[in-house]
Amino acid sequence: MMGSIQKAKDNRAVSIAIAAILLLAVLYLALHEILLSLLPEDNIMVPLTTVEEKIPIPPRPGVKGIIITGPVIKDLVFQIDFKSSQVKKLNWKRIERIDPTADVKIRAKVLPTGELVFNPITDVFSPGHSYAGSEIAKIVQTWRYTPYKHGEIRFWFNFPSRGVKLTVDVHDLRRNVDVPEKYFVKNGLLFYVEGLQPSRVNQFGRVAIRE
Repeated sequence: MMGSIQKAKDNRAVSIAIAAILLLAVLYLALHEILLSLLPEDNIMVPLTTVEEKIPIPPRPGVKGIIITGPVIKDLVFQIDFKSSQVKKLNWKRIERIDPTADVKIRAKVLPTGELVFNPITDVFSPGHSYAGSEIAKIVQTWRYTPYKHGEIRFWFNFPSRGVKLTVDVHDLRRNVDVPEKYFVKNGLLFYVEGLQPSRVNQFGRVAIRE
């Protein structure tokens, strides 16, 4: 008898709890609707997931089964033009064997066509290391670049350095005027050297030259 009474009390308590939860849910929904009605339309945000689920995107008329494509706009890379048959590679180890303390700076100009020009007498600075300077200049003169930039470029070949051994200064280079604005021109490989670790090269440094 006592067990039946206790069971009836437990069932009643559960029913009261469920009713209370349902009442709270109804009150919450009603309050939410009231608050939304008081907000200006610009402040009401619909979750994007809801929009994607409930608002179907209608097909565009007349293009069913048609794939519309256009030219892919790629970045242009200003770098050594490896397609040029004139370009020669500088053998770092060979120069190092000839003169391990060579310190050579070259001031050159990149023409709009990509050609690299400089005077081997007035634009090559290698005090005390004339042979190494001459050998490096002969190779560098063969370098050609893709025709996207022009202006002054400087090189510093610092063989005895324990850190950066090759510095390339491109701060005075400018974009060619005939390159369409829709293209972004970025720098690629600006030197052509074998036997030198990439970690020993700074392609965006400064090279000061005292004449």
